[in-house]
Amino acid sequence: MTVGEKIQKYRKDLDLSQEELGQKLLVSRQTISLWEKDQTVPTIDNLMRLSEIFEISVDEILNSENKEQNAEIQPNESYRFTFSKQELSEIYRLQRKSVYKSPLIFTILCILMILFFIGSSAPDVMIGFAFGMFLIGAVSHIKGIRAYSKAWKNSTEQICKLVYEYKVFENYIRVNIYRENERIRESKCFFTDIEQIQQFGKWLFLQFGGQSFIIRKSDLKENSAFYSYMYKNPSKIIEPPVSNKWRTISITLFVASLLSIMGALALVGAVSNANGLFVENMWLFFLLTPIPITSIIFGFVLKSKGYKYKKNIIVGFIMTFFLCVYGSFVFIF
Repeated sequence: MTVGEKIQKYRKDLDLSQEELGQKLLVSRQTISLWEKDQTVPTIDNLMRLSEIFEISVDEILNSENKEQNAEIQPNESYRFTFSKQELSEIYRLQRKSVYKSPLIFTILCILMILFFIGSSAPDVMIGFAFGMFLIGAVSHIKGIRAYSKAWKNSTEQICKLVYEYKVFENYIRVNIYRENERIRESKCFFTDIEQIQQFGKWLFLQFGGQSFIIRKSDLKENSAFYSYMYKNPSKIIEPPVSNKWRTISITLFVASLLSIMGALALVGAVSNANGLFVENMWLFFLLTPIPITSIIFGFVLKSKGYKYKKNIIVGFIMTFFLCVYGSFVFIF
């Protein structure tokens, strides 16, 4: 029997549910479930508590009846590594982009909204509402970014002291984490349980069962069973980063789409100053619709190539809608 099977057996012998056992150990029901599925192994402290609850020794929990059989199973790949501060800084820099993306987009949209309301002579209440949204959102995002940065910096020293051991088998990965030669964590991840795989430069981020692990691409063999699983399940892989050329075009069209409505306002304002008409000149909004429409088309091109595409399509549709709505005012009024 495996460690997980033994925990499940002894728990049922005592007629305890996973939640009740978790309450005795001060851990969640999900943690007990992961132990019993052999996806993670209890820490030394939890093993001691389990031995007291089950009234058996820790050795009885850990020793497997199939020890000889288990010893015959050898991993296809096995390696150990530690993280240097330089590598952690690189990982932080790569992850930071996704953390900063939402606040940046939110700020740009709020500023555009404020400028639009001011340019269209909207009531002061609307301008104040937009400005209030901007301030609340900005403060919230700044606090979130600072908390993320602080948490990462605090954990860097601890992570550098850990040794990670990865063993890749035919259909699962076993991860052991050591601190000062003492194993403090063991996780078993079947490939089928992987929720998503995210690619960041030379790293692969695995997420399963609420846990995240990092693998160096260079450590995996070209014929690795893990790579084989990735290629057969592309839906679990988060879109790879866009190449520099495509990224430049994507960002240019994204920003141009956001600014298209401001450009239309400026154009209408300039023409209106010349002839003294405003509503009659709002048809000029239609002249800038090709910009967001191009962003939409380019978004679908990115999608066909397997790149990130949603922001170009979403912003393109939103800006096209607003340009058409304001352009139609000339026919309504």
